[in-house]
Amino acid sequence: MLFFAIVEFILALFLGYSLFADLPTLIFLIAGGVSLAMARGLQSGFWHTFLLVFGAVSVIVSVAVHGAFWWMVAFGGIMLLLSLRRRARNGKWTPWTHKQFVSVHGFGANAGRPRRQPWFGDSTIGSSVFEWEDTNITVLAGDTIVDLGNTILPQRDNVVVIRKGFGRTRVLVPLGVGIELNHSALTGKVSFAGEDFHLANETIHLATPGYDDASRRLRIVTSTLIGDLEVVTV
Repeated sequence: MLFFAIVEFILALFLGYSLFADLPTLIFLIAGGVSLAMARGLQSGFWHTFLLVFGAVSVIVSVAVHGAFWWMVAFGGIMLLLSLRRRARNGKWTPWTHKQFVSVHGFGANAGRPRRQPWFGDSTIGSSVFEWEDTNITVLAGDTIVDLGNTILPQRDNVVVIRKGFGRTRVLVPLGVGIELNHSALTGKVSFAGEDFHLANETIHLATPGYDDASRRLRIVTSTLIGDLEVVTV
């Protein structure tokens, strides 16, 4: 994964140089970014849709005309195929049926020390019994599972913060816990309390009934560029 990250980073630098060296493409890219920002300020209607579509197309076309972008896509596709091949050999096709365990412990001797997080790849928090502590996750791409069924949430406000670029996120919460969700996404679906919401460069704020009176409460703050979020009570 380190080799993949280094190559993608180098290609991303080359792509950035190509964008800034090509003035017409750079202007088109800036126009797309401004359109997306303006669309975010509009709730709905013709101009919201027009600016959103124009901005997305402008950004995609501005990036796609450069060869470095396609080299990034090709290299990422090759690494994905190799990853799927390894999963097939091990009998693990999806992260939802076979969770990759990431050990989570209490503070202990590691209090105050930074803990490195992977930039890419699927991860799971809570595959076995663990001591709860507020969770903060940042990842560029990959599927993430946060399973709180194997811990006991303290009787206070507990926090899960997840920031990611691309990928699906799933949070499993025990019954009886009050849940508050604050989620933003460029595009993706949100499943919460039996309801589905489709976001297009929007932010949504939800809470379960009786959240303010619950003895154990969980506050989930998430943001993603492209990906779905599912909050499930178990």
